[in-house]
Order: sequence, then structure tokens, then C-alpha cells
Amino acid sequence: MSVGVGVTIAIFLVYSLLRCTPNEPTLVSIVIFNFLFIFLLFPLEGPLLRKVFLLVLGNLVGLAWYFIQSSFVAASAPYLEEGAFKVVYVIVCPIVDLVWIVSVWSLGLSVLASARRRNELERKGSN
Repeated sequence: MSVGVGVTIAIFLVYSLLRCTPNEPTLVSIVIFNFLFIFLLFPLEGPLLRKVFLLVLGNLVGLAWYFIQSSFVAASAPYLEEGAFKVVYVIVCPIVDLVWIVSVWSLGLSVLASARRRNELERKGSN
């Protein structure tokens, strides 16, 4: 878990150094993803390199999701009234962020479970 916390800190340092830090709600979503990932997936059995790779990949998906979401906002904002747009954005943004958090977290969980299953089958085959 300490490796996961270290990788997460390194990712946030990279975000701040490159000045590509997303807006606050997206940063909160990435932080929630990192906490879920570190505290729920890092204690599971599996190669550490694979866990770190999945954590970094999840953060990249979060950034890509932010850029896609920003392009939708830029494309739809001129067609909606400002008040209605803010209401839709405040309601839809957390739900959409939850979609990528849950899907990437569950993909990581399934990758670790399949690796564990493969290792168990190899052990049974060698006996």
C-alpha cells in the first residue's frame, strides 16, 4: 500500500508540474479513484508492477475522461441557457465520473483475479 500511496503522490506532482491539473471536481474524482484503488486493490494478491500499471492507467483514463467531458461542455454550453446548463452539469458530472471510477476499478479487480486464477491453475498443473 505504501507503494500505491507513493505512486499517487508522484502522479499528483506530475499534474502540478505540467500545469495540466484538471478542475476541482475532476481532481476530486481522481482522488476518490486513487483511494479506492489503493485501499481495496493493493492489499490483494498479485504482482506489484501490475497494480502500479493499473493505477497509472486509471489516472490516465480519468484525465482522458476530463478532456472528453470538457469538450462536451464546450460544445453544448452555447446551446443551453447558463442557469440550466449549470444545473445539468452539477447533476450529471458526478454520475458520469462515477461511471469511469467504477468501470476502471472493476477492470483492475478482474485483471488481478484472472492473474490469481491463472497462478492457481499453474500450481495445480505442476503438482
